[in-house]
Amino acid sequence: MRAEVLSKVFEHAEMIDNWCKANGGERAFTALFGSQNYNLDTKDSDVDTKSVIIPKLEDWIWGDLDKYNTTLTMPDGSHAEIKCLPDMCKQYIKCNINFLETLYTEYVDVADNWAWLYSDLLNMRDKLSTSNMYKMGKTWLGYLKQSIDRAFGSASISLGYNPALGYNPKSLMTAMRIKQSFYRFFMQGYSFDAAIDMSNMRDELLQIKTEPVPYDNAIVYGEALAKWVDEIASPFIQYNFKDKNEFDAVWHMKLLCKEAYEEKEALEKVCG
Repeated sequence: MRAEVLSKVFEHAEMIDNWCKANGGERAFTALFGSQNYNLDTKDSDVDTKSVIIPKLEDWIWGDLDKYNTTLTMPDGSHAEIKCLPDMCKQYIKCNINFLETLYTEYVDVADNWAWLYSDLLNMRDKLSTSNMYKMGKTWLGYLKQSIDRAFGSASISLGYNPALGYNPKSLMTAMRIKQSFYRFFMQGYSFDAAIDMSNMRDELLQIKTEPVPYDNAIVYGEALAKWVDEIASPFIQYNFKDKNEFDAVWHMKLLCKEAYEEKEALEKVCG
């Protein structure tokens, strides 16, 4: 299955390269995000990716970057999200876990010209993932609350809602996964990659989606998760991490963008 996933990532990378030829910029790397990174994928799982684009020099200078932030849909229905480097760095600084995981995945395609950039990001990833523990904790818990809402709220209708059950088993599984990852990372001191790896809970979590329990049982789980967020996790983050930054991530991200900009300028001078 690993070879098949990598093959899909390469297909996404090729599609993004073609997009860049038509729209400008250069692809730096394409990385997978989603269930494969948590070891929760099945044969039916989509392969979704995020790609970092180095904008055209004039677009970078004049701030015309919106066109580089879009999502392409592949023929098989999977999604290839595009972010220009400055905006991707903003996501890293915001401690957006959905973007940070792209620095920990084994499924990645890196353009030769930008291997140095990807290498620098990998060297920074552990510092980035602990750069602002308070902000990251709030973000993580925000995703957890969102998943609970999607499991039992009206948004579930468009996100896999099961009318026979009256809730969304997939979103409930996601909520329980995020809770476990949060607990490991913040309360047990796991590294980011170890915290999101659900190998030892794979069967238990997948069963929530594939063999869903009745609504009355599921809502008990959901209410317990929501109570845990409000009464345990949120106070824990507030008490332990508010206003405590272990690393000046903003400065380092700005430095990385500056280096990429200079590299882009040098390449354009050489290549015309």
